[in-house]
Amino acid sequence: MKFAVPGLISGLAGAIIGVIAVLGITAGAQQNSIPEPETPADPGSSVLGNVTYGSR
Repeated sequence: MKFAVPGLISGLAGAIIGVIAVLGITAGAQQNSIPEPETPADPGSSVLGNVTYGSR
């Protein structure tokens, strides 16, 4: 029975560290900035508002 207490403490500590790690990684991976707006295409180089890529 003496071996059960250290095992339970180790398991509880591992679970707590795991939850803290998941929360920390999730908070660090969140996008917390607004993306820059895209620059619109030059109307003279577009056909019916659709930008064409490459040469014809």
